[in-house]
Amino acid sequence: MGEENQYQTRVTLLAKLKKTENHEAWLEFETIYRGFILSLILRMGINADDAEDISQAVLTKVWQKIEDFEYNENKGKFHNWLAAMTRNTVKDFFRTKKNFITGRDSVEYQEQYVSIEEQVLPDIENLAREEWVLHITNLAWDNIKDDIYETKREVFKLVSAETPTKEIAQQLGISEASVRVYKAEVFEKMRAEITRLNRELG
Repeated sequence: MGEENQYQTRVTLLAKLKKTENHEAWLEFETIYRGFILSLILRMGINADDAEDISQAVLTKVWQKIEDFEYNENKGKFHNWLAAMTRNTVKDFFRTKKNFITGRDSVEYQEQYVSIEEQVLPDIENLAREEWVLHITNLAWDNIKDDIYETKREVFKLVSAETPTKEIAQQLGISEASVRVYKAEVFEKMRAEITRLNRELG
């Protein structure tokens, strides 16, 4: 895939999303970005049930406001726009929630919100950057793993778990030299795929 086509893939998806009747594009968007949005919310310290509700609210807002985002490869990243949308949705969620609960639960929600607003939300860009790296790395692995010989997959998993080269060789019954070669080959494939995905999706 040429570099021009790589950029066009994302631009085309965003353009399709601006047509609200295009449900296939929306399903593609959810497949790509829902995990990132949810993991970012969970990273804020929000419980799983609330995180699911908030992530759905974010997706709804994206559907409504996608026309506000203008793609420009020289300006802000798309995942930063999503992070800002997530931040605002978290604020709205807590402010609304506290109006419908009373007593001790209300106090706990308020305390949680104040903590998130003061300590987490100001650092949302850094959190989003970290979560995006994890998200895109997982996507890259899912995309390439089926094309990699099983032993090489095992080498990569063990290397990722910081297992020493000698131990990997012993576990898999291969030489240490092979471990190093397989590691280099898989990491190069990962690097290329991560670069491609960042260009298309970032």
